[in-house]
Amino acid sequence: MKKITEKVQQNKVLTAIVGSYPKPKYVSHTSGRKLLDSVGFCFYEQEKKLGKNAFQKLLDKASLEAIEDQNGVMIDLITDGEERRGHYVLDIVKGLDGIDFTRTKKISVRGGVYTREVPIVIKKITYKKKFLIDEFIFTKKHATGIAKIGLPGPITVMDCVADEFYKGDLEQFAFDYAAAIRHEIEALINAGCRVVQFDDPVLLRYPDRAKKWGLKALERCFDGLEDRATYIVHICRGYPNKPLEKKGISYKANEEYYKDILSWLSKSRLDVVSIEGAQGNLDLSILPAIGKKKIMLGILDVGTSKVETISHLVARGNEALKYLPKEQLILAPDCGMLELSRIVARNKLKNLVKATKKLNKEDTDGKS
Repeated sequence: MKKITEKVQQNKVLTAIVGSYPKPKYVSHTSGRKLLDSVGFCFYEQEKKLGKNAFQKLLDKASLEAIEDQNGVMIDLITDGEERRGHYVLDIVKGLDGIDFTRTKKISVRGGVYTREVPIVIKKITYKKKFLIDEFIFTKKHATGIAKIGLPGPITVMDCVADEFYKGDLEQFAFDYAAAIRHEIEALINAGCRVVQFDDPVLLRYPDRAKKWGLKALERCFDGLEDRATYIVHICRGYPNKPLEKKGISYKANEEYYKDILSWLSKSRLDVVSIEGAQGNLDLSILPAIGKKKIMLGILDVGTSKVETISHLVARGNEALKYLPKEQLILAPDCGMLELSRIVARNKLKNLVKATKKLNKEDTDGKS
């Protein structure tokens, strides 16, 4: 059975967004970096204020706007902008059993870069019931491109919660999460989902852990379901943080680890590896390490409101094509677009698509 990207990507570069899109103020008065720093807890102030039903209608509206922006510029792989999620990890693990959201604990995350108040793991992580099906069906109904849905990967999950149950046995924690989330992935596939993305940026911060058991835990998330969907793993170096940059504080994962990670993933059961390439101007000579897998390459910097020119994006795309054929390349932002304004995000995506048309030698009226 051919994977969905193989069906549409024949001698052609595709486009995608990674996951998140800017949140409108009518959904959350706190957005961008402040929303990330609060790990999403402040997102639900509107729900408390307006009531669940009224808030859900606003989330539908925001999701539709995000989808329509992508439809309008003709992005190939589309999400709902994660408009329904206060946090890309915690909103997912809320659907599982074993984590107490009524209590929080302060922990160090992202290799000690940040300190966060997070919920607590109090018992074994297990599956409760379906919780993402409606979100997927809404996206599929309105997207003119291919509907994609994202979930956090095991190592990133354990970096976003406080463990009071596994007592430091991170490997067991990872495999229990994988076993639980596999049920939801199977339910999504049964509902028609054909592209599933795992957001697992913390893999890049702990390459030894990734090599030893992290990538195996990631594969366990879709064990036995390999032929039923296309599986992507997103491994960025970390959301942009301008305040830390101004202070000269290093906060991103080491980009030198990418080559090893790509090499290991080239032998995995995953289909696509999404990496950050704009911030830091990644040396693209590492791309062949992925072997026959596809690369979703970030060429839009989500840390600046400056809209990249079409000529710049074409040049970056051509550089990537020195190392990979078109059918192995998907172009995207570095990471989620949460920290941008909607108009900036839309204009960046518009130029991304126009540049990709030039790379594919399709007719376009785009100017550089």
